Amino acid sequence: MRVNKTADRSRLIAAAMGKIPCDLTVGNIRLLNVFTGEIYPAEVDILDGMVVRVRTEGEDALLSSGEYYDGEGRYLIPGFIDTHMHVESTMMIPENLSRAIIPWGTTTVCTDPHEIGNVMGIEGVRFMLDNSKLSALRQYALAPSCVPAVPGKEATGAVFSAKEVGELLDTEGVIGIAEIMDFIGVYQDSERMHSIIDEGIKRDMYLQGHAPYVMGKELAAYRIGGPISDHESATAEEVRQKLRAGIHVNLRSSSLSGRLNFLVDGCRDLRWKDCISICTDDVHAKDLLTVGHINNVVKMCIEEGLEDVDVIRMATLNPAREYGFEDLGAIAPGYIADMQLVDELNGCRPHAVFAAGRLVAKDGRYLGEDKPSEKIDIKNTVDIPQIHSAEDFLLRVPEGYAKDHITVNVLKPREDNRKLRVLVPTELPVKDGHVDISDHPELCFVSSVNRYGSGDMATAVFADFGLLRGAMASTVSHDSHNLTIVYRDPDDAYKAAMELKSCGGGVCAVCGELDFSDVLELPVAGLMSTESCEKIAPHVEALKTSIDRITNGSVPVLATAVISLPVVPGYVITDLGIVDGLTQEFVPVFAD
Repeated sequence: MRVNKTADRSRLIAAAMGKIPCDLTVGNIRLLNVFTGEIYPAEVDILDGMVVRVRTEGEDALLSSGEYYDGEGRYLIPGFIDTHMHVESTMMIPENLSRAIIPWGTTTVCTDPHEIGNVMGIEGVRFMLDNSKLSALRQYALAPSCVPAVPGKEATGAVFSAKEVGELLDTEGVIGIAEIMDFIGVYQDSERMHSIIDEGIKRDMYLQGHAPYVMGKELAAYRIGGPISDHESATAEEVRQKLRAGIHVNLRSSSLSGRLNFLVDGCRDLRWKDCISICTDDVHAKDLLTVGHINNVVKMCIEEGLEDVDVIRMATLNPAREYGFEDLGAIAPGYIADMQLVDELNGCRPHAVFAAGRLVAKDGRYLGEDKPSEKIDIKNTVDIPQIHSAEDFLLRVPEGYAKDHITVNVLKPREDNRKLRVLVPTELPVKDGHVDISDHPELCFVSSVNRYGSGDMATAVFADFGLLRGAMASTVSHDSHNLTIVYRDPDDAYKAAMELKSCGGGVCAVCGELDFSDVLELPVAGLMSTESCEKIAPHVEALKTSIDRITNGSVPVLATAVISLPVVPGYVITDLGIVDGLTQEFVPVFAD
């Protein structure tokens, strides 16, 4: 697929032959050639945003370009490509994301808007596409494949069948099907997933995978089912098995899962690394402001022992080939002039960034000539008619239960992976018809409250979350984005719910005992702010300080984000109850 389908090839040929002048020459640079791995002195001539010639020593320009940019001996490398990310996780709308990450060298992102898709359906995806056009970052979207993540196990603001996915695939700017994370549905060949994948296959479009812990016969079936990539490997052996099966592996480091040493261990000694790319998945505003974007993953991979040239290829040419972009990912004749000047090949912040031949960032400052969007018409997506008072957050025992203790299936993080949970049957006191945890400081309650008007909600007990008092609440709750509240005190839970209802969603910490309430407002679908990265990041930091006051100090701002995700291989709580992510079966709250 050619990204620039309107390029005037006759003009480009004429410029390459020296018959007409170019717009720009970037000279006095050391070019990293991602085709050969060579680094050599060169000058790059650009016309209409396209590279027309790369001249090495002894090759003079036949005509002077309109402008010359002196690279001052720096390396010139292609702009980075993020193969998989959720814009919503940055808490910024697409236009502001662009202004935040271009100065770090990212020039193209392939996004999965299934967060806003779960909240607002096709309308939300189209908002993301339209808003992304307002700035210099090249943003592509993929059609969300799992809205909701698992039908019947949660209720969301929309439902995407093959029909809706097909409609999105025919929309400009949509280049494939996003992470096909109902991996069980794929390898068991469910009618729903088969029909959704068919929409991509018949259009010959990219099929993005999501298959944690999938190996052996299930991996073979998953690959045959259609997906060609994966960013969810959890072990080195998993990486190797997927690469051996011809699956394109994305090495991920996100704000939720920073470690990637085991991913590197899975590919470090492999002779060929053509089927390895890099992605960020979920990265938060503070990290974008302080350590960057794809450049930070590049830095981490190099620190883990991969060769710098190999890693830069994984962030440029490999992702372009993964998606079939014929004119992205390299600095060579006929390629779009997305480039960055860097002092070192180590993921450092670029000195300058060019997008389609235009200087769009310098010394960490965004220079794009954007016209920011007019006031965005925001509708409040938080509809919780089932919440009337603090009593709605009591965990009531079954009617007629007469004993003074009851055995509860308590959700508890695994020691080796806190994002995954086991169930621990625990005997707890019953007081006035509801479960009492007042004498168990290690426990708290968790409620998943449908925020799309259905009236559903479920409550369970959570162990070792780290909450000491008060409540934490968020409408950022993958992937349903229902309202998730973790609390010790039902009064605080109720206040948190009302805070987020009134502002249209976000993240908050509440504590009546300490007499405070702190809210990070995310009024765009309960997921994003219209503020810039520079303004959001301090808000997040302030909220973290508030959270530290009611927790053991080790609880992240978005600690509730994956408590309700029914495709993780562990136990979760959705608005419909406790779900075993492996068997996709409901489990009762009470073990008695």
